[in-house]
Amino acid sequence: MTLQGIFPPLPTPFTAAGELDLDGLQGLIAALEPLVDGFLVLGSNGEAVYLTEAERRLVLEAARAAIPTTKPMLAGTGGEATCTVLKRNCVAAEVGADAVLVLPPHYYLGAMNEVALRAHYRTLADESPLPVLLYNVPANTTLSLSPNLVGELAGHGNVVGLKDSSGNLVALGETLRRVGPEFAVLTGNAPTLLPALSLGAWGGILAVANVAPALYAALLRRFKAGDLEGARALQLALDPLALAVTVRFGVAGLKAALRLQGLPAGYPRAPLQDVSREVLRELEGLLEGVRALAAPSA
Repeated sequence: MTLQGIFPPLPTPFTAAGELDLDGLQGLIAALEPLVDGFLVLGSNGEAVYLTEAERRLVLEAARAAIPTTKPMLAGTGGEATCTVLKRNCVAAEVGADAVLVLPPHYYLGAMNEVALRAHYRTLADESPLPVLLYNVPANTTLSLSPNLVGELAGHGNVVGLKDSSGNLVALGETLRRVGPEFAVLTGNAPTLLPALSLGAWGGILAVANVAPALYAALLRRFKAGDLEGARALQLALDPLALAVTVRFGVAGLKAALRLQGLPAGYPRAPLQDVSREVLRELEGLLEGVRALAAPSA
């Protein structure tokens, strides 16, 4: 398993009535697969917190059936209780995932100090049948995994990487200084992809890579080839779309952008609401601008 490259965190398609659309999920995977290096299933963009345990398994099974075994499938398994995450890790292994991505428990925020988080992740690493990636997403959890804690946990043989969605480049640099070269650090913040790569990140798990996979793959190729000016031009050109489908309009915006491209992303599940007509028009304009970037020549 290699964790280098561009990984889209797949949205979970729902019908307008809120039912799972597993055929849509497999259709989306088929459209993206030739352009990306692997997939994250049941991440934040997958609305995992809105799924029952039975639905989570169905989504993982449908995704595994559609994702070639030559490309890594990461499964989001985070939860509030350590025992819950352990059970989810076992299900992910049974289904055939390659690794699990675990966000920190955060409901009892005041009690989630480094002692508690260290114990949580070490138990998971000791008992998980799959390699564990840490997930730092303070926008959703309101807590951050410190570089010191990540560095400590990286010493465990079954903790193999980190998805950092903080956008904090200072903390990311300090984290990279503390972990070994075999520890996979992937950014989850698309507007900082290029600076993250220059600090030593291996790639990105990026919501917008669902929408513009070829262009983000081109950005990574340009960086690896030493074409920093070309990579910078793509980064700046893609940032408005990236911000639209994450910070500004969230999961609903991501799904709307995919539907505008004819891809079966479905609709958000309540209480999330679909985007307005005004947002759709704005997304159409952003997508038109992205098409003008001419991905084949990138």
